[in-house]
Amino acid sequence: MEKSKRFWTEQRKREYIRSAEDNLFIIAGPGTGKTTLLSRRILNQIMGGERLSHFLLIAFTEEAVQEFKQKIKKHLYREIAINREASHRLKKKVHGIDLMHIMTFDDFCLWVLSMKKKETTEEKERNEIEKSEPGKEAELGEEAKIGEEAKTGEEKEKSEEVLPVEERCYRLLQEDKALLQVLRRDFSKIYADELQDLNQIQLNILLSLATDKKGKMRHNCLFMVGDPRQTIYQEAEEDKQVFFDMKKKMEEKKNVRVLYLNENYRANKILVDWINEAFRKRMHSYRDMYPSQRKEFLKHCPFHGVFRREFTGEDGIALRELVSEILFAYPDLKERDFLILCKSKEKQEYYKKSLSGVGFSDSALDKMVFEAHLSKGLNANIVIIMEAGGNCSGKTENRLTRLEYVAVTRAKHVLIFLKGETEGWFCDQYYRLHALQELSLGQKQ
Repeated sequence: MEKSKRFWTEQRKREYIRSAEDNLFIIAGPGTGKTTLLSRRILNQIMGGERLSHFLLIAFTEEAVQEFKQKIKKHLYREIAINREASHRLKKKVHGIDLMHIMTFDDFCLWVLSMKKKETTEEKERNEIEKSEPGKEAELGEEAKIGEEAKTGEEKEKSEEVLPVEERCYRLLQEDKALLQVLRRDFSKIYADELQDLNQIQLNILLSLATDKKGKMRHNCLFMVGDPRQTIYQEAEEDKQVFFDMKKKMEEKKNVRVLYLNENYRANKILVDWINEAFRKRMHSYRDMYPSQRKEFLKHCPFHGVFRREFTGEDGIALRELVSEILFAYPDLKERDFLILCKSKEKQEYYKKSLSGVGFSDSALDKMVFEAHLSKGLNANIVIIMEAGGNCSGKTENRLTRLEYVAVTRAKHVLIFLKGETEGWFCDQYYRLHALQELSLGQKQ
């Protein structure tokens, strides 16, 4: 479909994504600004007259749901400020953003199931009213039949309650074609984020909504974005393959375009180069990122680079000393400048306690210290990786490698590995942490 690939620049791709009328399958690495792109595309469609109620946005977490809402509002407010002709109409749209169907996949499936339950309840109530009206009493045989059907339906509902919510939703859409048609009519613009972490059933639901009765992709209906390098919730090989199967399916469609975005606007060149070097050999079919951070963004952090800090003893004490030292050297830094990532819930709580008294409130620490798998969508000027070091053996590309990739790509300016004597999840033999410059504050980095 790309007739002039040599002119298909990153900038042209982004302009195309904002206004194209194709269905889109976007493979976008970290820091490529996919949420902003998605929001601007939605804004263009709203400006073109699309009703807010026609949008369905599927995000992976509640935090991402809120981020989408804020980004869409932000772009609407910006357009209101510069577009006087459309400002009055757009102001009405802003107030409707919170009513848009922006939700996680689980919430969407539960919403669909509740629609069916409401419909069934209303039907039962109508039947009861009809039976109670004079001259409309059903014959005994008919009553027995209705009672038996109701009993069978209740038994089926109870038996399906043990199934995952998305499987129950998909079965319902397969059985109730009338409901499926209602959803197709109501949602003409469907957006799905973090596609790599959706399972086959969830993708089947998306395709059910985005195709017509004949199974053809509807016009300008589906926008999907994901990054297989950040697949951290699918461990089984067949589950990881779901993303690539979906990509192959989309490449075969006439009204779908598959695009790659690799320019990283989040991290500075030092970080991007190190990440490429560290993961190029660790991940199959790795695509290098290209640093595109604006030079003026460097002023947002007083030092830059990838460092190690070695210690002996307790890692909680080492973390406290490191953060205190950074704050002493650069007192203008705030809690929002830090993100501390670890591997387990227990360690997360331990590190929060270790940092109490450093100068951050408990609420601030809740936004600073995370398990790595919870850090998607987050970023900070300084990212500190806990539990680094040691020499692991027999490790190949797996969920842990992708989790490590997610962790390091949260950083904008500084990445620090706190390296102890015990084995850690970032292992020296794979990431050559010993070759990194030792962080020594007070000197020009």
